[in-house]
Amino acid sequence: MFGRKKQDSTKEKEVKVETDEKSIHESPQICLFDLDESVLEGFKDASYNCSEGTLGKMVRVPNDRRDQQHFLKLNYSLPVNLHEHDILVFNMDFYEEVDYESIQISLDNVTGHSAHALLSAFPEKIFNPRAYATRILSKEVNEILKKESIVIVFASSQETVRYQQVEINSYENRITNQTDINNTQFYKGFPYCYNKTGKKMKSPDKDIKLTSLLLKYSVGSNYELAFHHPTHWDNSNKQIKDNNFIPLLLNNDGEIISFYHAHSKGAVLVFPCIKDKRSFLLELFNNYLSEIFPNLFPYHGQFGWLDNGEYLLPGEAELIDERADIEKWYIAEVEANEKSIETVKENYSFLRDLISESGDKLVSAVEHYLKWLGFPNVLNLDETTPDLLEEDIQVDCEDRFLVVEIKGVGGTSTDKDCSQISKIRYRRAEQRNKFDVYGLYIVNHQRYMPPKTRNNPPFTENQINDAVLDKRGLLTTYDLYNAYFLIESGVILKDEVRDCLFEYGLVELKPKSLVSIGIPQEYFSSGTVAIIDLNGIRLTKGASLYVKKNDQYSKVEIISLRVNDQDFDEVETGEVGVKLSSSVKSKSEFFVKQV
Repeated sequence: MFGRKKQDSTKEKEVKVETDEKSIHESPQICLFDLDESVLEGFKDASYNCSEGTLGKMVRVPNDRRDQQHFLKLNYSLPVNLHEHDILVFNMDFYEEVDYESIQISLDNVTGHSAHALLSAFPEKIFNPRAYATRILSKEVNEILKKESIVIVFASSQETVRYQQVEINSYENRITNQTDINNTQFYKGFPYCYNKTGKKMKSPDKDIKLTSLLLKYSVGSNYELAFHHPTHWDNSNKQIKDNNFIPLLLNNDGEIISFYHAHSKGAVLVFPCIKDKRSFLLELFNNYLSEIFPNLFPYHGQFGWLDNGEYLLPGEAELIDERADIEKWYIAEVEANEKSIETVKENYSFLRDLISESGDKLVSAVEHYLKWLGFPNVLNLDETTPDLLEEDIQVDCEDRFLVVEIKGVGGTSTDKDCSQISKIRYRRAEQRNKFDVYGLYIVNHQRYMPPKTRNNPPFTENQINDAVLDKRGLLTTYDLYNAYFLIESGVILKDEVRDCLFEYGLVELKPKSLVSIGIPQEYFSSGTVAIIDLNGIRLTKGASLYVKKNDQYSKVEIISLRVNDQDFDEVETGEVGVKLSSSVKSKSEFFVKQV
């Protein structure tokens, strides 16, 4: 990044590497929308910090018959940190096409009860997403113009595109909105314009420095838009021309075809369809913008050569090398961390599958979980007997037998889903000639939503009551997911969770035999000291306390007990200060386990 040489065995190779490497200046940050790859390469060769974006490609839609229509999504893209950029360059003269299949709407990862798309219907054969993308991006452009910045537009013909927005749900496809969007809505205050095409360009009456550059590159170029000079009302209620708007080029009829527009703290430059955009932009940036906007071009403006690495100060080279080593170490550490994260995701993929998947993947995740819980004999019937449409998993504990039905659904379970396991349980009891068979229904409900935002628990009161009467259990995969961490933190034991799976009704995987000692009156030392009023419940130094906050449990140890500034090993009544092994949030409820 800073021109640091690569290590090699010979000086010749070292010199060659140093010569070949290009340092990229940190500022200005430039984003090029829909410009040729040659333009990007030219900017990088000139050490500019560039990224790419697109307003989208035109889409060939197979609307061949009157009854045909297709759902699409926008295909624009931009850097995630576009707000940090200093200069945006848009090329309206871009009409590359793609097939419909590349941007058709997908319902595979829909969350909630509906999806939204744009509609293309007969006789439309070419769908234009660019005007819609321009309107969306204009919000970002308006924000960027609030700081010192430059927005450049190579203007092409104006077009108004009609978009139909569709809501897709389980009942119907419904048009929710129809709107017309102009493809020139780059920022608030874009001047009124109209289509007019030509090749002859001339200078305005007032000599503008940028005009000479535009005329130089006007050969072989053309214009497709003409603009009105914006006006506003003055104090005497007269319309006057906006002084922040400066024409740069006129056509033979004296109409404005290029302009400079000061907007907030930024500036907008609109040019015709310059043919050689690469050479034009590089000359514009190197010889004009760097002088007009020196703050945006610290490395290319006046005396920018002082910081190009060729005229170093004493000790500067060593500091640059040190910074390069720091960056190299940082990159290596981040890569190692990312690999570790991927390893964790691979090793514990069953936990992610529990709260996201359905079908065979979900069944396999539950199977993995039950084996991790310590059940000795767990049989996945979907793998051993895939044609048998009964329970998904059997757990044989010798003294009792558990049959498990597992589903992943986009919504919540029906009564039939919940009760299906009862029939299987009776059938297995007859086969075993024993009444030691238990039924459990496990569901990954509302699987497209984040688990914390789902309806938890997802079962109705009638479903829970029926489960109690039928002697079967109801459980969510999110409960299993949470129980994993409770077990790992020592809040609950594996054998306690195993026993819970044989319960009737709504199965709750939480610590058993807990006695509440209430909510502390006060906290001190950032939540590591709690003031508790005891009423006959004994606390012992070194013992465990169970803490409940928002239905989530955690476990802490009692470090010390203090009453009236004296330390005690045991306290049973009265107000006591309890020092805890870790911080606890306010309004948490404390429990002790009853022996």
